[in-house]
Amino acid sequence: MDDFADRCVQEAHRLHVVLQDWLRGALPRTAEGFGPFADALADPCRVVSPLGTITERAELLTEFEATHGVLAAQSDAFVIRVENALVLRQWDDHALVSYEEWHDLGDESSARLSTTLYTADENAPLGVAWSHVHETWLPGRAPVAGERFPVEVA
Repeated sequence: MDDFADRCVQEAHRLHVVLQDWLRGALPRTAEGFGPFADALADPCRVVSPLGTITERAELLTEFEATHGVLAAQSDAFVIRVENALVLRQWDDHALVSYEEWHDLGDESSARLSTTLYTADENAPLGVAWSHVHETWLPGRAPVAGERFPVEVA
C-alpha cells in the first residue's frame, strides 16, 4: 500500500475517534474542538446513512455539532471502532475504501459497512478529505427497527 492509500485508512480510524470523543463530550465545544471533524469533509461531501437518508456537508456539520456530549453520561460505555479497512481502488488523487464501523454502548452494539471516497486535500487532516460515504447495516447488526443507535448523525 502506498502513502496515500495508507493515509486514507488512517483517516478512517482518526475521524471515528473524533466522532466518539465529540459524542462523549471529551472534545471542547469550540471551533478548535470541532475542527478535526469539519476540516476532514470535502466540499462537496455527501453521506448516505444506513437508513437511506442523504445528507450534504452543510447539514451534516450542523447536525453533528448539535450532538456534542450527548453520550457524556455513558462515555465509559461508548466506543466506536473501525475494523477490516480495505482500499478497494485508488486512482490519481482518489481512493475508495471500505470498512466496518462498530458502535458499542455497554452490552449493545450495531455495525455498518461503510464505503468512502477520499480525495487528496492538503488542508485536510492527514491530507485526505471525505468526499462521499455510503453506509449499510451489517446483517443482524442494525438497531431494533432501524432506530438511531446510539445517535445517527446522517
